This record gives sequence, C-alpha cells and structure tokens, in this order.
Amino acid sequence: MPDSKTVAIVSCGSYGREEVLSAVGRAISLLGGLERFVSQGQRVLVKPNLLQGADPAKCVTTHPEVVHAVARLLRDFGCKVVIADSPGGGTLYTEGALRKAYALSGWNEVVEELGVELNLGTGYMEVPNPQGKALKRFLIIDPAMEADAIVSVPKAKTHVLTTMTGAAKNLFGVIPSLEKPSMHARYQGVAEFSEMIVDLNELLRPRLQIMDAVMGMEGDGPNSGEPRRIGVILASGDYSALDSVAARLMSLEPMEVGTFAAAAGRGLIRPDAADVELVGDSLESYVVKDFKKPKTKSRVKGFTQHRLSSVGASLAKAYSLKPFVNRERCNGCGQCVRICPKKSIVLSKEKARIYTDQCIRCFCCHEMCDSRAIELKRSMAGRAIVRLAERRSKASEGK
Repeated sequence: MPDSKTVAIVSCGSYGREEVLSAVGRAISLLGGLERFVSQGQRVLVKPNLLQGADPAKCVTTHPEVVHAVARLLRDFGCKVVIADSPGGGTLYTEGALRKAYALSGWNEVVEELGVELNLGTGYMEVPNPQGKALKRFLIIDPAMEADAIVSVPKAKTHVLTTMTGAAKNLFGVIPSLEKPSMHARYQGVAEFSEMIVDLNELLRPRLQIMDAVMGMEGDGPNSGEPRRIGVILASGDYSALDSVAARLMSLEPMEVGTFAAAAGRGLIRPDAADVELVGDSLESYVVKDFKKPKTKSRVKGFTQHRLSSVGASLAKAYSLKPFVNRERCNGCGQCVRICPKKSIVLSKEKARIYTDQCIRCFCCHEMCDSRAIELKRSMAGRAIVRLAERRSKASEGK
C-alpha cells in the first residue's frame, strides 16, 4: 500500500471530460483508491483554486473538468460533496461575489450536472491552533470546518511571492477574503508567510490533493502569467510531496518554493524530497525545461539578492522588484486599493497610485489585478545595479 508521500503522475493531454475523468480516477487508484482517504456518507469539501474567478482558458483557476471529475468520483463513492472557496483578498466574501466568481470559473455547470452542493454561505469561525509555529489561531470559512474531510484540487501555477502555488498554498483560500491582506501584513517575508501556510495545512490536514497540471501557468503567476501545457494530473495524500513533484515539472527545485522549504525545515519532508515515491507515468517525460519563473525569482549572475543583503539593506531595496501602475491598462476598479495590507495604494484621478516607500513587496496588488495593470519592475537604481552586475560578470568571464 502506498504511503502518504507517494505521488501519482498520470498523463492527461486535454480537458476532454472522459480523458480527465479517466486520469483522475487512475491517479486515485494508484494511491490505493478513495477508501484510503474518505468514507461513504462523509461530508467532503472539494476545495479548488478560485482566486477571483476567471475564464478557465486563462489557467487562473482549477479547470471545471478537473473539479467535475473529483466531485463525480466522490459522489459516486457515496460522499456528500460540497464545493467551496473564498476568493482572493480585496474581493468581498459575499454571496454575490461568490456567485460571480463561480460562474466565471465554470463551476456552476459542475454542480448542476452532478447535483452536488456549491457553497454560497459567507460564515467563518475562529479556530485555535495551539501547535502552530507561526500562528495560534485562524479565521476559517464554515465549509472547511463543517466537512468531515477536505480534498484539495489546486492548479499548477507560478507565484510571485512563494515562487509556486500548489497544494500547500491552495489551502489559503479557506481564509475569508478580507482577512487575507491582514495575513500578508503580518507575515511580510516569504519564509514567515510560508510558515503560516504550513501551519494552516497541518491544522486542517487535507486528506487528498489532486492537482490540475494539464495546463499550468508560467511567468508572473498566480494571475498575470501565461498558460503553459504540462499534460498531467497529480495526486497525493501529502501536500509537500505533491508540491515537490509539481515544482520539478515546472523546472524548479523544490527548495525554491517557500512553502516546501518551510515544511522541510520542520522535518515534514526531506529537503531533497528523496522520501517521495513516484507511481504512474514518468516524471521526466513531462518536465517543461524552459518553464518561465516569476520575475521575482530572476537572478543576475554574480549578483544575487542574497549577496546584495550583505552589501547593505538600502542597496538590496533598490535592486528589488516593485509594483508599478500601467496607467493605460488601469481601469480604476479599486481592487488593489482594497487588498493592499499596508494601505499604500490610492485612487488618484480614477487611476491607481502606489506609494512604493510604504510597499512591503507582498505583490497582492499584482496578484489580484484582472486588467494586468500592475507591473513588476526595478527602479532606475535597480536597473543600474543589474547593468553593473552584468558588465562585471562578462568581464570576469573574459579573463
């Protein structure tokens, strides 16, 4: 019988209904079947990646066919299925906002066809977390606390803060929408934020993770990247094990992913992921070698962010990417104003304006801007540092 760190890799070349259903079913079978994770009669929360709702072709959300396959298999097994998520910060957690986001993501059709429940309630509760390393209590939406089991259905995407959003980061969606900015304000660094995410996963302990990696997102995810074919469905009983495999498919080292590094630091998984067992199809056959990382992970040879920190905090700050507003694209919707945890964004003449001296580089504004009006750039001083580093690197190679 496979252990919890087993990851199933199953080829899936399209979002055709029967192909997806077959791939998801095979992945679960390779892990020992649904009976290893849930029981008949249990209320099971299917928790996809919603973010803010988007056309499935944009690869921002978990594809509805993957949600359909997971919900159908659970329903047919005899579980009471509820599909739920809380949109990203800056979006009000109201019935109207949920209806809109679900409709945009194509999930309404799923529940209509299968007769399962789609959560429209907006309640949440405070949940103690005495064993937490970073946080001792969470606010969590009701469907997550009322479920007997959670099945997480993440999307394979890059992420400008944590490098990748996968199984671990997907659970952040059970935090009510407007609570998310306060979490970013409290946990400003990648390491601190990732520790909080691991706390959340250890508290709720999803039974099963099934990742939509048929089409992923590369570049500046989780909202402003570009779709990229990977061609697989992944499944595992362990969030960090699944994320280690997803990272490698995206040409990332697992330790580059903040949440994986936090889990490894606690001894929950080996840093090299050598304790992860692969079953099913070949990992190497699906690695996308030129998968684009987010700009926040870019490195200039001979002049990395780590080295800059030893030179001086002011130099490091100048080098860092910052959010800037593309005024031609900005439609003045105010989403970035609502989500900013430091309140460093205002609307001026119906356009967003960012006070970068107050910015904590959480990139929430970039993540939630549907018009892609928030761009990540370096300041003039930062670009000068890059040019200097490149010249030094070339001179060194010429010696």
